[in-house]
Amino acid sequence: MAKKSARGRSTKPSLKDVAKLANVSVMTVSNVINLRMARVGDEVAARVREAIRELDYRPQRSGRSLRLQREFALGLTVLHPDHRFLDDPYITQVAAGMSNYLATIGYSLVVNGLRNMEALDTLMERSFGYDGFAVMVSGEREQRLQVYHTLARLNLPMVVVQDDPPPDLPEISSVRQDDGAGAGMLVERLLQKGAKRILFAASRQIWPAMERRAAAAAAAAGNRARIDYLSCSEDDFEASIGQIESWLRAHPNADAVMGGNDQLGLAAMQAAERCGLSVPGDLMITGYNAFLFQKFSKPTLCSVASPAYEIGQEISKILIGLIKDERAGPHHLMMPVNVVEGGSIG
Repeated sequence: MAKKSARGRSTKPSLKDVAKLANVSVMTVSNVINLRMARVGDEVAARVREAIRELDYRPQRSGRSLRLQREFALGLTVLHPDHRFLDDPYITQVAAGMSNYLATIGYSLVVNGLRNMEALDTLMERSFGYDGFAVMVSGEREQRLQVYHTLARLNLPMVVVQDDPPPDLPEISSVRQDDGAGAGMLVERLLQKGAKRILFAASRQIWPAMERRAAAAAAAAGNRARIDYLSCSEDDFEASIGQIESWLRAHPNADAVMGGNDQLGLAAMQAAERCGLSVPGDLMITGYNAFLFQKFSKPTLCSVASPAYEIGQEISKILIGLIKDERAGPHHLMMPVNVVEGGSIG
């Protein structure tokens, strides 16, 4: 909540304003913002955070770049319940694309992994060492929209990755790959080879890209084939194998398994082996994203090549352009995909 100056102009709330509202010292507010909690009680810290939210206070930029109002860094914020979020090859590829491009222009990348909304609230109370950022969010659409609205309060250039921004925030940019087209192309190949019953193995953790792939698979199959769905524990490879194995034993008439990503496609291949099914003779299997490990299966997993690394590069280019020219407006980029043929469908 901005206050009015003596001349009637709006001014940003200061550290002193937060301290006054919370009835604490300026040093206490600084300690809470910088997570120096050894001398701050829980009740006092909660009071400070409430004052920060009420005033919509934003810490000032660091002194080293105050003169230019630039931090010369971009951020990548990922909301994912697993603390090992960088194990996800898609996230890693996007981060690599961003970081490597930024290194060529003298910028750096700051990565924030958040496990829940409470972690996001804590992040919002701290100072930000970047000029713009990209965000990747898992979870239900309602939760994702809440995250985007919260982050929009930073008033920094923002790019949503692999999702559609909220319609009421037209200033937010987006970059995603054409997951619907990729899933449709895989279904067409399976149908051409006679598939009548297909299992779509999706990750239990909801990602917007996975939702699009599943929806596109159903649309492409239409009334030509039956599509079943199975939610798998993607963060536990052995559990995924067991879940797919159980489904295959209960549905011996299945013709194919579509992994929502390569990890689940590879889990399906091991599940098929445990069931005594040959691939592709008894069961066809596909993956999605075609990252490096996709090539190590035998037979090679048929997949869709993801431009995740290039997406990271494009994100950086969009953000740098918005930083340099605030009038550049939002950008919405859809990047094409293509099928990588493999022996897993014959």
